[in-house]
Amino acid sequence: MNKKDIKLIIGLLIIAIAGVIVYQLIGSMHHGDIGVVEYRDEVILEFDIDVDQTYEFSGSYGVMHLEVKDSKFRVVDVECPNHNCEQMGWHDKDSLSPIVCMPNEVMIYTKSR
Repeated sequence: MNKKDIKLIIGLLIIAIAGVIVYQLIGSMHHGDIGVVEYRDEVILEFDIDVDQTYEFSGSYGVMHLEVKDSKFRVVDVECPNHNCEQMGWHDKDSLSPIVCMPNEVMIYTKSR
């Protein structure tokens, strides 16, 4: 191994460590124990992820139903053309990505209390 190889390995290790730290910081900002439903950037519902229940609310395109069960949540029975938000499946408090319904202008995610 020459000096260039050692410098390359050290550089890759630094990048890997920095990536892990950034991933953990970003992930900790998105984890939570309260579910939030936003419609056009306005919070219309906050729900407890640990309480099994079904919620109904309206978006720009029509009515949406949110099912909360076993500390997970998902969108069911949506009035929109593509039903992509239904296909996103179950989310929990550790999910990094929100459920988004573009036609209804609704986003569902978690946050800390």
